[in-house]
Amino acid sequence: MLDPALALNAEVHLYPLQADLSPDLVALDLLLARIQKPVKALLATHYFGIVRDFCGLRQWCVDRHIVLIEDCSHVLFTENFRAPGSGIHGQFVVSSPYKFFACDDGGLLYAPDACLLENVATRSATFFEELRGIKHVLERGRSTGRLAGDLASIDLRLADISAGAVALGNHEVIERSAPSSLFSELAAARASLRCSQFVAEHSSLDDNIRCRRENYQRWVQAVATVPNCHALFPILPTDCAPYMFPLYIDHPDPHFYWLKHLGVPIWRWDEMADSACRISQDYRQHLLHLPCHQSLTGIEMDWMTAAVDKTLHRSVAGAR
Repeated sequence: MLDPALALNAEVHLYPLQADLSPDLVALDLLLARIQKPVKALLATHYFGIVRDFCGLRQWCVDRHIVLIEDCSHVLFTENFRAPGSGIHGQFVVSSPYKFFACDDGGLLYAPDACLLENVATRSATFFEELRGIKHVLERGRSTGRLAGDLASIDLRLADISAGAVALGNHEVIERSAPSSLFSELAAARASLRCSQFVAEHSSLDDNIRCRRENYQRWVQAVATVPNCHALFPILPTDCAPYMFPLYIDHPDPHFYWLKHLGVPIWRWDEMADSACRISQDYRQHLLHLPCHQSLTGIEMDWMTAAVDKTLHRSVAGAR
């Protein structure tokens, strides 16, 4: 989200979040008082598919003549479906439908007032871009194929991994005033692939939401009695289509390292903008993002929950 602003030569300021990842209005006031230039826009995110009530934030922006951009990139928000409560507060809304479907791309820019987007133009994808997208769709549709027998090998593999030294990552801060190498102005102006649009339009939303909710609840139940961790959002709001399951772990070193080497598909915010936000600094390494998407099989969920359970039960004492 920083790259587009930097591409416009905008000055970016990061505001603190509360423990539930909602904006801290008091901290926003303090930050605004320190900023020299007029603030044009504020980006607020619904994290992990949990839709927040941004009524207070919207009024805060209105009172200060700031444009609110509602970030629904973790929310099931498409041209034909909007998660309840999402996309109703921002003057502009951005979302990432591809995160909820087996497609290669698909970003969405929406405005309740369609006139605001009249001058937005996109280019169509090339033939080869479409072919590459179809290839990736087929690859994403394949199951990871974990075998039930893998369950029996978790203890042995974990014992072997935990006996070795933990390879700690390097903490590095890079200062830059220009977009990263991942940003492409050409890609930003390209319309989503036709194959991606087809997948999003013809996938069953009911099945998508139901499976995601069921897998999320399985995670909640699986970690309820597991030590050294807690679910960030143990209660899933009604009608919520979760993006991922956020799990806070007490000892990222070595537990995160062990989980990664076991092959558990987990993510975290390792690479993020450096800020003074205490929550951001803490969650960067302690908050795991675990998959709950609709294509997961029961066998895969069994394997992942067992791997997390066994790993977090293992003592960190003596870990090197």
